[in-house]
Amino acid sequence: MDERPSRQRIPRLWVPSVLLLAICLVQAGLSPAASKATVGEQGLAPIRSYIAASWDTLTRSMTKCDTVVDPKLAERSILYLPADFPAPPAVAQIRKKCNVQVEHLPVVITGPGQVDPAKLGAPGLLYLENSYVVPGGRFNEMYGWDSYFIIRGLLADGRIDKARAMVENFFFEIEHYGTILNANRTYFLT
Repeated sequence: MDERPSRQRIPRLWVPSVLLLAICLVQAGLSPAASKATVGEQGLAPIRSYIAASWDTLTRSMTKCDTVVDPKLAERSILYLPADFPAPPAVAQIRKKCNVQVEHLPVVITGPGQVDPAKLGAPGLLYLENSYVVPGGRFNEMYGWDSYFIIRGLLADGRIDKARAMVENFFFEIEHYGTILNANRTYFLT
């Protein structure tokens, strides 16, 4: 068993994640959005404007009630933190402001399937350190595969900081949830 602290372990998905980021950054520089606009592209201006404005509308953050409160639930929403992760001050604030229950996962997770979501008591959102863009207005979760394409769009649109934040969330998931999850909900810990 590896006895080094979790921050010193090199997650098995670290190399593929770095390669993914590198490919996205290279392709963003070679994308049509980075090239000179042609006359035919003038008709795309309203669409590009809509896309540029939508990134902020589709951004979610663990510091906002709209993200952590699930309106589909009758009971209080739960935000789960990794077992070995101290609650940041912003989490204490949303606990009060949003009336959200904050729990730590029962064990440190180093790989998929180490926590049975059915034994957690109630489903909930898994904490991520950075804001992220969701694939549509009704979602509050950062979805793994969707995020790859969202990151490509962010890079093509010059939103490097948002793309970087999402990649950092992938690293957070690997470090604290053992893998890149399908989405940051407890039922994806299987």
